[in-house]
Amino acid sequence: MLFKLALFLHILSAIFWIGGMLFLVLVVAPFLQSLPDPRERSKIYQTVGKKYRLYGWIAIIILLVTGPIMLYTFYGISPGAIFSRQLHASPFGKTLAVKLAFVAIIVTTSLIHDFWLGPKARSSPQFTAIAKIFGRGNLILALLIVILAVILRAGGF
Repeated sequence: MLFKLALFLHILSAIFWIGGMLFLVLVVAPFLQSLPDPRERSKIYQTVGKKYRLYGWIAIIILLVTGPIMLYTFYGISPGAIFSRQLHASPFGKTLAVKLAFVAIIVTTSLIHDFWLGPKARSSPQFTAIAKIFGRGNLILALLIVILAVILRAGGF
């Protein structure tokens, strides 16, 4: 039962987080480009971004909690075993290592984007461009993590 609950929350959180990023990139950003006033665009993007950020970080935290629960309850892999050479010798372990490395990168870059670049982007076109690159890069990384999750469930590469 714990595995099923963790899996449900994990998938739901991933859908919300990635869906939110896709919505921002594919719907909100193009709409804002149609507005003539750059200050109005910035204000709306900041408001929407702050609201999404709260729920996005809740989703990230749920993902970070449910991932290890699923590894342990379904695969019998404890958090300490993640660093085992024996695990990394298998296709599953290699795929898991890549996925977890991407997770570490995306959490780090999300922290930088949301709490350092984002606030600086309010008043700087240069930081706006960098924040945009980080945001889109995070979306690509998130999609790669989903691909790795599918490969992982199929036994790894």
